Amino acid sequence: MANTMNLRIDLQPLTAQGSAEPFAWHAAIHAPAQAFHVVNAILPRPVRAELEAIRLEHAFAAAANAGLADTGTLLIVPVQVHAGAPERLLTHLFRAALRHRLPLDRVVVEVSADESADRDAAAAMIAACTDRGMMVGLGDFAAGPLALGLLAHCSPRLIRLAPALAHRLDTAPARARLVEGVMRLAQGMGVTVTAPAPTEEAEQSAAIAVGLRHFQGALRTEPRVRRYTRPVRRWGAPVAPARLAA
Repeated sequence: MANTMNLRIDLQPLTAQGSAEPFAWHAAIHAPAQAFHVVNAILPRPVRAELEAIRLEHAFAAAANAGLADTGTLLIVPVQVHAGAPERLLTHLFRAALRHRLPLDRVVVEVSADESADRDAAAAMIAACTDRGMMVGLGDFAAGPLALGLLAHCSPRLIRLAPALAHRLDTAPARARLVEGVMRLAQGMGVTVTAPAPTEEAEQSAAIAVGLRHFQGALRTEPRVRRYTRPVRRWGAPVAPARLAA
C-alpha cells in the first residue's frame, strides 16, 4: 500500500488544431517502475477496488489543484474496470468528483479498449455509465476486434488512439489507411478522435492528412508549407556587353 503514496497524476491537455486552449484534460497515472499496476494485479478484487478509489482521489485532487473546475473543459479519467463492480467504481468516482467540486457533467469515464482488456468488464462499465448519463471515452484504441466491438455497442464522447497506432503515420501507409478508416467511422457517429501530439513536421502533416484534428500533449505550430519554386531558364536573354580592359 505504500506504493500508492508515490502515485503521480499527469494532466495532459487535449487541443484542437489551430487552437492553443485545451478542450479537455487527461488524468494519466504514473507510478515508479509501474509498481502500482504490479501490486494491483496480484491483490484480491476488493482490495483492488480500494486502490482504484485512491487513484481516482488523486486524479480529481490533481484536477482541482490545477483549477480545472472553473475552466469549463472536460476531464478524462481512466477507470480500471477489472478493479471491481461498475457500480462500486462509479461510486468512488462520484464521491471523489463531489469532494473536489468537479462537475460530473464534464467528466469523461475512460475505458481501455486495448486488446488485452477484459471485454465483459469494459462493456459492463460502459453500460453502467450510459445508464447514469455519464460520458464515456475509449482509450488505447488500436482498431482491433475488441475496440471495434465496444465502439459498435456505444456512442463514446471521444476516442483516444493508441500511440502505437497513431505514431509516425508518414512512414507507415498501412496504419495511415487504418486510422483514416477509424476517422470516417467516428465522424459518422459524431465521435471526437484524438491522438498523441506529433513531434515532427512530416508526422503532423500525415496525421492531418488522414483527418486527425485533435491531439493530446504539446502540439507544434502549424506545419510549414514548403513552396518549391522551379528555376526558370530563359533562352535568348540579352547578355550584357562585356567590358574589355583598356
